[in-house]
Amino acid sequence: MNKKKANNRRTSGKSSQKVARRTYTPISDALSQPFVFADCELSEGIKRHSLVNLFSRMFGKARREDAEPLPAILVSLLIWPLLKVPSIHSFCSELCHFLQGRREDGDRKHDILYGVLRREDVNWRNLSGSLSKKVAAQNELGPVERRAFVIDDSIKTRRGKKVEGSSSHWDHTEGRTVRGQQVVELGIAGEAGFLPVDRQIFMGDKNAVHKPEDKDFSDKRNAAARDMARAESETKHTMFRRMLAAALKAGHRAKYVLGDAWFGCKENIATALECGLEAIFQMKRGLMKYRIDDPSAPGATAEGITYTAHQLYEKHKRKMRKAGEESRYKTCRLIVWINLETEASRHPKWQQIVIVLSAPVRQQGPNPSDRWVIFLCTDLKASAEHVLSMYSLRWSIEVYFKEVKQHFGWFAEQSGRYEYAYASVHLAAMRYTLLFEAMLRNGSLSYGEMRDRQTGALHALSYGALLWQLFRAIIEGTLDALKAKLGGQIIDSIMAAIDEEVDAFLGRALQIDPDLIGSQIKAEDAGYL
Repeated sequence: MNKKKANNRRTSGKSSQKVARRTYTPISDALSQPFVFADCELSEGIKRHSLVNLFSRMFGKARREDAEPLPAILVSLLIWPLLKVPSIHSFCSELCHFLQGRREDGDRKHDILYGVLRREDVNWRNLSGSLSKKVAAQNELGPVERRAFVIDDSIKTRRGKKVEGSSSHWDHTEGRTVRGQQVVELGIAGEAGFLPVDRQIFMGDKNAVHKPEDKDFSDKRNAAARDMARAESETKHTMFRRMLAAALKAGHRAKYVLGDAWFGCKENIATALECGLEAIFQMKRGLMKYRIDDPSAPGATAEGITYTAHQLYEKHKRKMRKAGEESRYKTCRLIVWINLETEASRHPKWQQIVIVLSAPVRQQGPNPSDRWVIFLCTDLKASAEHVLSMYSLRWSIEVYFKEVKQHFGWFAEQSGRYEYAYASVHLAAMRYTLLFEAMLRNGSLSYGEMRDRQTGALHALSYGALLWQLFRAIIEGTLDALKAKLGGQIIDSIMAAIDEEVDAFLGRALQIDPDLIGSQIKAEDAGYL
């Protein structure tokens, strides 16, 4: 057993290294460019969206002990983590006593910023949600038919046994169970990038850490108390459906809903259809049944001809074809039926859907014949290429998680109290949103715009139906490694390097990477899926 665990840890380490190599952070990279100052961009965004007024309303008329100007506190809270990142440029190297978090007053020390973060009554979700709504209304994220709501979760590993809101979770990146705080995130992905919309901390049943009685909330009606109650009582699927309904009510618009196999279930598919959206989910390779014949056709039996995902793959794997000469994946598109009946509905609810079976042309890793995935799409007009192209938008939320974890203060506060965690995830989203909008408004923050002007030959590259915007960051990173080679052999060098990077990128974007599939299979065996 110990030897097996050691092997798993070694495998996890390799997997983590691969993830780091293949993940890109376009906003953070843009902020490292000359004459781009993160604090200036945040300050302009705060003024543009009147965030100070929204922030002030949360405090009401009650006098605060610190009596510091709220605009200074809000600006400090948003800029604080960014000044600790050497690669990100800021006009101010420090913000006096605010960023030190303390103010001397005789013999007393007031922890100003942490005092605000500790407050239970500040509705950080409402503040971040209002910002996302304004940014979406005032900026073009891309055509609605090429936009998608994306749902995913991510984990912050926390070793402390007194970290409130933490529990044991399956980490599909590392392929093992870890202790920490997990966040379910909903956002909108479009051709212009990713906009975070809403999020919720999730607590599992295993090793959950609740509020101790001596540190309980002063009022269960406060924003932080309500948030923790949802974290304890709701499933991730319930959180997703609640957040999606709230996003639509707020006016956010998209055509699709995207999710990985962790969110591919009947209830979520039905919810997307009820909301007038098309669903694209990677599905589990379990016992869910797909029916080929029409259940409403004359003479159709109640059972019909049903197949599991494995049976469908075995039946149609020889029919899988490459989409084009340069395609790295072979696919097979099927139109089948699925019964969306749930325990709540208790009656058959057949829905016609598109199934896309996909596998790499070059099978690698252990058990290469097992490296295939299944996607479900409710848009019956969608081709296999369109399904994979739209699903690749899901990668933008992975980039978002990497950016907020590394640079934007996601769970950066060193405290085990739930109030800090609740404030932290929403403040990180606000920092990202303000800088993302600056990138949309200011051409100097676009994906390698200046580099593209200098290397016009890149525009000759074509990847067919694959999304060009998603590859801009890959090309940017590849060119950095080729600075010394810019010369007569540039085209051949760029093509070879990009080909290798795109192979790695597509494996993760479409979740056909051997490590990810292996992790998913382990999660299914362990009962997490």
